[in-house]
Amino acid sequence: MRLCVIGNSHVGMLRAAARGLGPDGPELTFFAKAGAGLEKARIRGSTITATDPDLRAAQARFGMPAAVDVATFDATIFVAGTASIYSALRILQSFRVSGWPSCDVEREDGASCGSNQRERALVSEPAFVATLADEARRGFSHTFASALRRASSGPMYLVPQPFPSERVFDTARPRDYGFLRARMNGDGAAIAAGLKHAIDQAFGDIDDITVLHQPQDTVAHGFTTARAYARDAVRVDGDTPQHATDLLHVGPAFGQRVLARVVASLNRVATAVPAAGSVGLGAAS
Repeated sequence: MRLCVIGNSHVGMLRAAARGLGPDGPELTFFAKAGAGLEKARIRGSTITATDPDLRAAQARFGMPAAVDVATFDATIFVAGTASIYSALRILQSFRVSGWPSCDVEREDGASCGSNQRERALVSEPAFVATLADEARRGFSHTFASALRRASSGPMYLVPQPFPSERVFDTARPRDYGFLRARMNGDGAAIAAGLKHAIDQAFGDIDDITVLHQPQDTVAHGFTTARAYARDAVRVDGDTPQHATDLLHVGPAFGQRVLARVVASLNRVATAVPAAGSVGLGAAS
């Protein structure tokens, strides 16, 4: 089984996971770049190419090809490059969502949410979701998947950016981005659900792409990643450890879960053809 993986630094979890699978595991080819710059890749037909000099240099540095024809693979996996928990929390810095716990419950410590909570403008949940869906459509994963789908009929998978580590609450600045407020007000699960809905909405117009949402048993506090899955996070090469204060990335244990779900899905595809135009929600395993 040959898999093409396109993404940013979050592909490191899959590179690390693949090395532990041995010769019987799937063969993975990566087209990725840490940070910004992957969006500069160009697509012609079913081939994605690093035409930008900086992107080509990054590919070469980590032993990745400068061009990949996804039609020659059994499936393509897009990693991150879409809306994330951080996208949602940026909206919630200025707005609160009608019907969410933060609108009508007291904080965990028994105090009221206070004037700062009421100062944020009220928006509907559909408006919140639509804003996130628009951001998801602007990301490189949607752009590339849409373009490549026009020339390739192979299965595609999207792995949204994993939630940040729950260690965010152990840092000296847990209020950054509103993590602490969201947890204290009980909005964590609602944020994650809204993000899930937005990504499904954005990718719903691309045929045969399965969205592998984060399995619930890897989630802590409703919107962060449990420590066991954030442990041993690596950089884009799959070998170099992330710095000790990193909260964004997950480790090979999470990557193993992703690969297992992709392999299981492809094995099912081999025996049953899914309905065209549907978005699979990738049930947690």
